[in-house]
Amino acid sequence: MARWICLLLVCLQMPIAMAANYWHCEDVDAIRRGPDALAEVLAGAAQQCRRTAVRGVDTLNCELARARAAFGMSVVEVSASIQQGGTRRLSMMFKSGEERVRRAVEQRLLVQFEAGIGGYLAISSDDVQRRFRVSVRDDGATQLACEVTGEPQTSLNAMVEGRLTYPGAAKTATRVCAIPVDSALPMRCSELPPGLKMFRISGLSGADYYLAAFALSHNPDGVVAAYGRTLRDCSDQPPGCVATLLVPLKLTPGQIQSGIAIAQRFAAVPERVGRVRNGEL
Repeated sequence: MARWICLLLVCLQMPIAMAANYWHCEDVDAIRRGPDALAEVLAGAAQQCRRTAVRGVDTLNCELARARAAFGMSVVEVSASIQQGGTRRLSMMFKSGEERVRRAVEQRLLVQFEAGIGGYLAISSDDVQRRFRVSVRDDGATQLACEVTGEPQTSLNAMVEGRLTYPGAAKTATRVCAIPVDSALPMRCSELPPGLKMFRISGLSGADYYLAAFALSHNPDGVVAAYGRTLRDCSDQPPGCVATLLVPLKLTPGQIQSGIAIAQRFAAVPERVGRVRNGEL
């Protein structure tokens, strides 16, 4: 009789342990399953969640009526998603401060956060596909995103081809990058030798990308050229006329987009577009 009671207790504890691992970003298989796994973990509470599919991103968003415990803190909102590039993401929102969240995750998962674009990034030393991001939202809440990176099927890879047409292009070696708007996707770059203006970047997901070029020498001001939408002809206009608006290029899975011109040099670009200066990180 005692044996059966022990077995019953073990069976009851297994789901609790599995859920604990999930909330601590340790259940990699569950994170890979995206929204379905979160719905199972929340059980009946998942009825208060909202599932969306926007631009190929499958997401389950949940505001928790009863907070869940993770890393010794209370989770007030949670979402699970499958990104366009195959990356799976479990995001949790805390009312605790950003530094406290970072320290708690570092202690539990034995990772080290470093300052990055829009927050802090840590990569597991045991599995480089596991990444953790901490950032502060506009409402002051701290967000922890636990990611398992992935790649889209090769058959779905897109490619972009074009030419550097801005003044002074190709006088020196130039780095050209496709920088995804979605930070879960990898940046892809190509380095051109002096004199070569044609570029090609392959292995892209169906997503939105900024296309930027950076001269690797004789560029003390760090000027970046980028793809944009032409607004007006500024040839006869006074200084300050804006000829081109910096915009991302939309690619669909498997698309080969050719004839793209990187024609405008920008004195200042958003931090994400400025990643072209450092290349693929």
